[in-house]
Parts: sequence; C-alpha cells; structure tokens
Amino acid sequence: MNIAQKIVKPALLAGFQDILPARMIPFQEMIAKIKVVFESFGFVPLETPGMERLEVLTGGSDDFNKSIFRTRVVRGVEDRGAADLLEEDAAMRFDLTVPLARVVASHPEIQRPFKRYQYGKVWRGEKPQKNRYREFFQFDADIVGSSSILADAEIVHLIYSTLNMFELPTFSIKINDRRVLNGLAEVLGCPDKCKELDRAIDKVDSLGIEGVITELTKKSDDPFASPLVLDDVQSGILLKFLHIKADSSKELLRKVADFFGEKSPEAAKGIEALHQICIKLWSLGISEKFWKIDLSVARGLDYYTGPVFETVVDDMPDVGSIFSGGRFDGLVNRFDAAINMPGVGASIGVDRLFTVLTKLGKIKEQATVSKVLVTIFDQSLSHISYMCAHSVRKSGVPTEVYLGNEKSLKGQLGYALKQGIRFVIIIGPDEIKSKKVMLKDLDTKQQELLTESEATARITAVLES
Repeated sequence: MNIAQKIVKPALLAGFQDILPARMIPFQEMIAKIKVVFESFGFVPLETPGMERLEVLTGGSDDFNKSIFRTRVVRGVEDRGAADLLEEDAAMRFDLTVPLARVVASHPEIQRPFKRYQYGKVWRGEKPQKNRYREFFQFDADIVGSSSILADAEIVHLIYSTLNMFELPTFSIKINDRRVLNGLAEVLGCPDKCKELDRAIDKVDSLGIEGVITELTKKSDDPFASPLVLDDVQSGILLKFLHIKADSSKELLRKVADFFGEKSPEAAKGIEALHQICIKLWSLGISEKFWKIDLSVARGLDYYTGPVFETVVDDMPDVGSIFSGGRFDGLVNRFDAAINMPGVGASIGVDRLFTVLTKLGKIKEQATVSKVLVTIFDQSLSHISYMCAHSVRKSGVPTEVYLGNEKSLKGQLGYALKQGIRFVIIIGPDEIKSKKVMLKDLDTKQQELLTESEATARITAVLES
C-alpha cells in the first residue's frame, strides 16, 4: 500500500532569499571585480567557519546585545525528542571581524601587519526589513597589527577606489572618530554613558537633530528606555555640538577643536586622527565630494575604538550604508589579554551594492554564462556535436551542448535566444560532408560555413573585441 507523499509548501524563511542565475551571474562578476581592487592594495584571502563557539562571538559578555542564531543537532526527524547542543555551545557568525580576531590570536605565525579580505555569508536574527536580511553576504577588508593612521587612511582609500571602479555617480564616505564622541560624553558629564549617547547620535539621519534631543531629554517609566536623560544644560551643549557645520573638512575640524578646547584629551586624539586622514586623502587628490567628516557617525558600538566610516549613495538613502567600518584596537584581547592587537577595516554590503548597481542600470541580468550552443541535429550525430563543444571549450569559451527534448533546429535556436547565448553551431549531414560547421551569430543574424577551428577563432575574436 502506497502512502501519498506529503506536499510541502516551497516557502522561504522570512529574511532569507534565493538568488537565481539571472542575478547570481552578474553578482559573481561584481564580487570578482571587488577582489581585484582589494588585491591591488595587497590584501590576501582568508576563509573561516560559518559557525563559531558562542563565547568567541559574544566575548563571554553578559552585555552582548546582538540577535544571533544558536545551533543544535537534531538526531533524525523521527526521533523528535532527541535534540542536543553541539559538543560545544555554538552559534552562526554575525560578522567576519570577530572570526578574524580569533584567527589572529590562534595563529601567531601570521606575519603582521596582516591584510586580509574575506567574502562570505553571515547571519543575524534581526527583524527582516526592506534591504535587510537575516542571511546576507559580507565582504571585508581588514588590516591587523598596524596602529598607523596610514592604515585608517588606506581603508578610506580602498572604499573610494572600490566604489569609483563601479563608476557610481555620487556617494559619500562619512568619517568620524569614536574618541570625539567619548570626549563629548566627558564634556556632558556622563562618561559612563558613552554607548547610550552614541546610540542616540547615530539616529540623527533618521530622527533629525531635534528628534535626538527630544529623545535624550524625555523621561520615561519604560524599563527598556535609554538610561541616559540629559538636563537643559547638557542638551544645550549637545545641540551646539550637533549643529557644528562647515564648507570643508578642514574648517569643520577647526570648529570641533574650538568646541572642546582643553576639556577633553580623548577628543583631541580623535580630532588629530581625523586631521591626519584628511591630509592623506587630500594628498591622493580624492575630491571632498566623495568624503566628509560627519560628527553623527557613531557605528560599531561594541568594539570600534577610533576612526569609523560609513558610506551611503547620496541619491538612494533608503538603501542604507553600503561600505562601512572602523578601527577596532584590542579586539584580540578577548582571546589573549597579553595581546593588544590594533586593527582597522571595513565591510562592503554586497547585497546593497548590487541593489544600487541594479537601480543605476549597471547590472545586466543573464540566464547563463554560455557563449556558444552546439545543437543536436539528431541523435546519430550527437557524438560529433559533443566533440565540437569540447574543442571550443578548450579555447576558453563557455560552451554547452543542447540537452533538452526539442528535436527541431528552430526550437533549439529559440532556447539559445531565451538564454541569451550569442553563437550557435549547427552540425548536420551537409556540414559533416563538407568537414565544416555552420556558425550563426544571433546578434548580427549572420551565418557562415567555416571549419571548426575557423569558427572557434571567429567566436573568440568577437568576444574579445
């Protein structure tokens, strides 16, 4: 007796996505271009597991506040009660920076400074939103083992070079330093509330300056509300800070220095670091229309310690940050207190960058990577078609043999058109008799009777032109 198989709805989990070939092919091409830029700066590839020990990711901290995915082993669906944790408490990585710190701590043989890039998926249990997924790709570039401000400037240069390579018409690399914000907390008289202050300032883009001030001066009985509440004097100081504006980065930094005066050595260090980054960018001739000092940038609340970077496409603010990062000195300390390893880096949001390039019309969807289709005239001649395809492939041209059920030549040509395959090779009895093949260019509508080597040379020449 056959029991009917249960039909399962082919639905995705919320916050996850399929990327079909038409998008995945140009997506991989985009990734390949990014790798070329990263390697031109001397960064080398690294791979780490998607799953890490829980305490590696959280730093063993009770204050860890990111939503992450825990993991477990299920011993067979039929034994529904047998679910165990892994041999060690584990979770899916939420970024690529913490695994990097683990690698550096556990491999002292790695030459420092260590310049690495890594591309891979990360997982966060946040509420899905537009352009925000629970599983997404990150592409990081980090320099570990250098405290030089040149390293910070190089990361900004890398961000600029990568986005400029894609010829984005407008983008802004917004630069700040966490020590400036720490100094602000000192001036406000709440040095123990840096994180709460930073979180509020980070909302300037969404709430506006007045909205942030309102949030920080509002008393609430909500136990989940921010524990930081400013009085009128403090809010006035913060308002003055947030209203610092200037036409150039040089003038802005002068005004920030005047605001602090001698009140905060910590802020003075941040201002000097920002000035040094500006000097490097000016010397490279990178126009300030692509970068600016922005005092509201307060990202990386958990481990950034110095300069921080956040990049947006000016005409597409709804996409969010597409390339961001900062300095994370001391992150390796969680693995070895004796190692105070400096580091700086940035992560490009490749999903968001792909969205931007698509909106700008710079992404051309394509159903296949094949450039040539060799048809099957009939099964008795199929071996000849296979040999021809093999020969063309050896020249470096992606080539496929028609494997469908359509027997007519017209139907096979239709397949090539739908797939966007430009060249079709036809080998029938007449072609075999003449020891040639018929090469059809579906773009130009031209066809020629050529030898196999001539056809291959023609295809290669057209594709390389």
